Amino acid sequence: MKKAICCTLILFILVYLACPTFADTSSIESFSKIRTARGYIFKINYSTKEEWTDKLVFKLFCSFNKGVELSFTSSGHNNLKKGWHKTEMLVPKVYRDRYGYIEDYRLEMYHNGILVSMRSM
Repeated sequence: MKKAICCTLILFILVYLACPTFADTSSIESFSKIRTARGYIFKINYSTKEEWTDKLVFKLFCSFNKGVELSFTSSGHNNLKKGWHKTEMLVPKVYRDRYGYIEDYRLEMYHNGILVSMRSM
């Protein structure tokens, strides 16, 4: 059993070192929460470093004051040129009515299904 775990760990390390790193391809620069009559709007500023970037997805985790944690996922962002970009995610007012106010939140950015950047409140 220990030998299998060791072999798996070594294999994981070798694959990790052999694969290209996606952490340098895109990053979340800043994000903010704005409360409006429609709900919460999260404004996201991010940058891409490749000439063209596809399959970029944002996942937002929100903890509400009634003890519920929910996640919201953006649509896929494709055909992004190298540089700075902005996007928004909306958490509708119905969530505030049902679960209360957002107390804590974090944002994750995925490129090709791999987590490349994360920011917390």
